[in-house]
Amino acid sequence: MWKPRLELILAFAFAGALTVGACSPALAPPSVDTPGPASAATTASGSGRVPTTPVPGSPASSRAPTPTSSPSPVHPAKVFLDPGHGGVDTGTIGYTDDGTMVEEKTIALAIALKTAELLERDGISVELSRTNDSLPGSTPADYVPDGTTLTPDGVLDDLQRRIDRANASGASVLLSIHLNAYDDPSIGGTETFYDSSRPFAAQNERFASLIQNDLIASLRAKGYDTPDRGIADDQDLITDRFGTLGEDYHHLVMLGPGVPGHLNPSKMPGALSESLFLSDPAEATAANQSSMQDLIAGSYTRAIEQFLGNPGQRHTTSH
Repeated sequence: MWKPRLELILAFAFAGALTVGACSPALAPPSVDTPGPASAATTASGSGRVPTTPVPGSPASSRAPTPTSSPSPVHPAKVFLDPGHGGVDTGTIGYTDDGTMVEEKTIALAIALKTAELLERDGISVELSRTNDSLPGSTPADYVPDGTTLTPDGVLDDLQRRIDRANASGASVLLSIHLNAYDDPSIGGTETFYDSSRPFAAQNERFASLIQNDLIASLRAKGYDTPDRGIADDQDLITDRFGTLGEDYHHLVMLGPGVPGHLNPSKMPGALSESLFLSDPAEATAANQSSMQDLIAGSYTRAIEQFLGNPGQRHTTSH
């Protein structure tokens, strides 16, 4: 979701976080999220975050059916998954080692659907901001005249609709799923963002840590040396304010506080994950592989279940 910025997508208004590093054997190293051409006026495909200066060194359209045999006990909590971007908003765009184009919106959706399936198999109810390549609820007013991109107001309206759906779902936790990008293709890694200004700041930080730690452990277990960029407070980012959120608004829209008359905030703990950098060909190659998407989805599932205190994780993979 970033461009020359880190793409925190949807939790912020656009995109990206970056980190240096090489993935590891047989998988592409992580890249930074750079908004694609379909996200006009946004730097982080629908997440509202802008790139920060990196410090070196440091296709699914429907959800797979849930098995009906041996169902797990129903967990009282609900999870809201937000695959960033969609439709004309491609998010960051990268290229694999063999030159294949990879769009953030496609990878984010694939990971979200896999995560939803795993959670539902474990008896946890899931709602998604989108389940196909679209921007649910968008209107002609959200687009530029030729319909090829969203306007700045259109991006903010899309993020608000996602937040509204999350709030209406009654979810206990929100995970916004993105991939990163940066101008320097050698920059890569895994990073997770949270917001420390909310009433549930401690829960936000704990959830972000669970996501980051499990994902890094899973990558290491499979032989990847993807850089661990750690967790970061979104207040440290340069974010897109869409012209209406004020000069002092330094938050990812999906995670941050509200702005009277302009933005109604999410009502549950949450985090925004930038699993890999699509701007790094090695990481883009890895992200485009179903096995890597499975790995990321498994990590998200374990972290979410641990956050919720769910005892049984029968359908998740082990490290």
